[in-house]
This record gives sequence, C-alpha cells and structure tokens, in this order.
Amino acid sequence: MSVYKPVKSRYFHFDFQFKGRRFHGSTGVETRRAAEAVERRFRSLAALGQLGDGAGATLDEAAGRWWAEVGRHLKTAGDAERRTETLIRLLGKATPLAEISTGVIARAIERRRGEAFTKRADRKGDPAPRHALANATVNAEFVTHLRRILTRARKVWQIPGLPAIDWNSLRLTEPRPQPRTYTAAQRAAWRAQCDPTAAFALDLLLTYGLRFGELFFPPAAFDPDGPRLLIAGASRKKDVVHLVPLRRDHARQIAARAGRASAARLPSIWFEADRAGRLHPVTYYGLQARLRSAAGRAGIDVARLLHGARHHVGMTILRQTGNLRLTQQLLGHADIKSTLIYASALEADLRAALDPAESATTPARVADSKSRNSPEPAAAAAAFSVAPQRRAARRPPSS
Repeated sequence: MSVYKPVKSRYFHFDFQFKGRRFHGSTGVETRRAAEAVERRFRSLAALGQLGDGAGATLDEAAGRWWAEVGRHLKTAGDAERRTETLIRLLGKATPLAEISTGVIARAIERRRGEAFTKRADRKGDPAPRHALANATVNAEFVTHLRRILTRARKVWQIPGLPAIDWNSLRLTEPRPQPRTYTAAQRAAWRAQCDPTAAFALDLLLTYGLRFGELFFPPAAFDPDGPRLLIAGASRKKDVVHLVPLRRDHARQIAARAGRASAARLPSIWFEADRAGRLHPVTYYGLQARLRSAAGRAGIDVARLLHGARHHVGMTILRQTGNLRLTQQLLGHADIKSTLIYASALEADLRAALDPAESATTPARVADSKSRNSPEPAAAAAAFSVAPQRRAARRPPSS
C-alpha cells in the first residue's frame, strides 16, 4: 500500500496510479491501518471510473489534493492545515463539492461565529473567559482558504457542475486597523528597560519598521556597500527581496554582529557571548519575551506591542515625507493598499488643520495632539534623509 505521512501533516496521504493516471491526497485519518482502508476505497472508485473527471469529488478529497499540490509547499502550511480541518469539521468531509453553495457556506460561517475560544486560566485558578472569534479569522478560513480550494477545483482540475459562490456577500466586516505611534517618552522608557541586545533590536524595529520575523535575517543579508539589508521572502513570497537602507551607526553594529555570527556559523545576528567567549544564539521567542517584559516594566501595555513599532515607523515616515511610495518601499509592502492605512490615520490631523472653527476653538488640544503624535524632525530625517531634499527640489524658485 502506498500511504505515507507528510512531514507537515498529522494525516496519512495516499498516492497511486491507475491506467496511467495519478491519484493522491489526504486520507483524513491518523493511523496507517485506517489510511490503507481509505486508499483501498479510492482504488475501487478509480477502477469504477468514479474518479475520472472529479464530478463526485468530496470536500475531503479536494482538500487533500489541494494540500498535496499547493498547501504543503506554502510558508503558512501550518495555518492552511488548521483551516482545512475547520472547513471539514463544519461542512462535512463527505460533502460533494457540487453541493457547496453560497447558502451552505453562510450557514457554516454562522456556526463558526457561534464558537468561542478559551485562553489560559489566570494564576489564581479561576476559569478562563471565553472570547468570540474575530471576523478576520472567519474570513481567512472560509472566504480566503475555501475559495482557493474551490477555485483550483474549477480552473485547474476542471471539475464540472460547481455552483457559483457570492464571496463578497459572505465576507464579514473587519475593523480597519488603527496604526499607532509611540511618544518620545515611551520609546526612551522602553529602551531604558532593555538589555543591550534587546535595545538594539528595538532600535531597528522603531527605525525601519521591520516585521519581527525579519529581524532574524542571516548575516549574509547585510550589504556593506549600501549600507543596506537584503531580506528575502518578504510578504510571504520567496522571490521577493525587501531592500532596507541603513543608517551608518546601525550599519556598523550590524557589520560587527554579522562578522561574528558568520564565523560562528549562526543563523542570525542575534547572539550573546558567555564568559568563555562562546556565542549562544538568541531565539525568536526569547527576544520577543525580552522586549515584552521591558515594555511592561516601562508601563507600556498595549495590544500588538511589537507590530505597533511597524505602525510607528509607517506613521512617522509618512508624516515627515508625505510620500506614500517612499513609505511603501521602506515597509516592504507588496501592495500600496497596505500603506494607505497610514494615510487614513492621518486624515484626522488634516481635517483639524483645514477646519478653521476647530482650530480656533481648540488650539490647545490640537497643539497637544501634535506634540504627542508628531515625530521629532531630527529623528525622522535621520531615519530616511533623502525626503527633505526631494521636497526642496519641488519648491518653485523665488522671484
């Protein structure tokens, strides 16, 4: 029997040929004996011609085939498998693809929205509160994940008789992200609570808006000729390189760390030396915990703390330059629509400046808002020094 368990899957898969055609996919079971029974059933269906054009394909068969062809090769393979399990649980593994209509999906979405999840209990042993699922989570499972499975079934496998799905009507409303900035006092307090390694990591986050995972770039990603970083795999695309220009002081520190990390054959520039001079890598979760603990000691208690540093940089650069493309380039957004959230967040400042009545009646509030949210000119200019030159070049000559 040709059943096997892929590295990133909890289920056994089948893979066999019949009359020159290959049949493969997930069995949906976790033991070899049960998987062999599933494979025998598929072999019988293939012999009867019932797997010929896929007309009777079920959701489980389609999900297994999609996983074998697409899902297991994604960087987000773990997320894809969890979402597949949710779809199969709520829609039914034996449900034919031809019966998955807009109404069927809508009812499954309502059942999913009725489910809640429990976070870990507190230290006192009290029962943990239950939380409703975010609309974004449900959209990712049904509108995004199920859609790509059904789209592949229709366009690539050319399975006939699949109903048209009104995906726009199924998508739940998601709250618009609200970018934040950290005040100078918050940044100083946060940094003061960090050890030297965490402090440098925080400097990079608050200057270049890196995704936290991008901090763990390999030593070879540092280009001293720029100086700059060449970070591969940005935006979850392996063939995309995120180019990050560096300040000279940061470049010197990265160069020193990259040299030592390369000599020790470490995967990233994050390490610490013991008394004997041996280097020990700092892990992703270790560095994350240090930064979170330092923020807590500094009195900074906000949601999405580390991603907020990326928002801070986006808001800072856009305020300083007024240039969406420049902000997009620094943050490494594949689509400028992602950068537009920072422009939307600045509308309140612009509206206050354009409304004479608002400005005249509440000058203190507006001034206070600017002092809290606007970046220091020197810091913003240092983060990306070409912007003032570009603005100066656009000024008409004085007569």
